[in-house]
Formats: sequence, C-alpha cells, structure tokens
Amino acid sequence: MIGELARRSGVPTRLLRYYEEQGILGSSRDANGYRAYGESSVDRVLQIREFLETGMTTQMIRDMLPCLEGWPEPANQNLTTVERRTETLARNRDVISSYLTTVETRHKA
Repeated sequence: MIGELARRSGVPTRLLRYYEEQGILGSSRDANGYRAYGESSVDRVLQIREFLETGMTTQMIRDMLPCLEGWPEPANQNLTTVERRTETLARNRDVISSYLTTVETRHKA
C-alpha cells in the first residue's frame, strides 16, 4: 500500500502519487483497489529522490528508466546534461569564491 511505501522510503504519499502520474514509479492495484508496490519500489523511490537532488527533471528520470533496467541508450544524453550542469556549478562556485576572497581582502586592508 502507498502508506507502507511512504513509511519505508520516507517520501510523502503525495509525492509517490506524483511520481506515478509522471510515469517514474509503477504500481498495481489490489482487489480492494489500493495501490500495491513490489519490493523494489523502495529502492526505486530512493533512486528517484537522488536523481531529483542532482537537478534532473522527472522527464529526464523517465528517459533514464530503461537504463536502470539494462537499456543504456538514454544514459549518454542525460550524462551529458548532468556534466554540463556540474561544470556550470563549478564555474559559479569559483566565481563566488573569488568574489568572497576579494571582499575579505578589502575588509582586512
């Protein structure tokens, strides 16, 4: 049930429903109509959270799902996007660090 997956993964049921709507988390229905999740669902939710934390969109994650299941085709495109974002973040970090060093030097003088 969705409540059990939420408890085990630490992700609110609202987000789990959203992941299903986005096509990045699957479930089946029990006879009573409740969502049923397989054992691997906790790991999948944790993977989704990790991908989202790196800045990937749900569309990118949906494209990556075949890679997680042994189909590497979308991986190259997503890897390129992540690398580009990483490079941009590194450049921004360097600019901010340089600025802070300059400001600190001026205040000490």
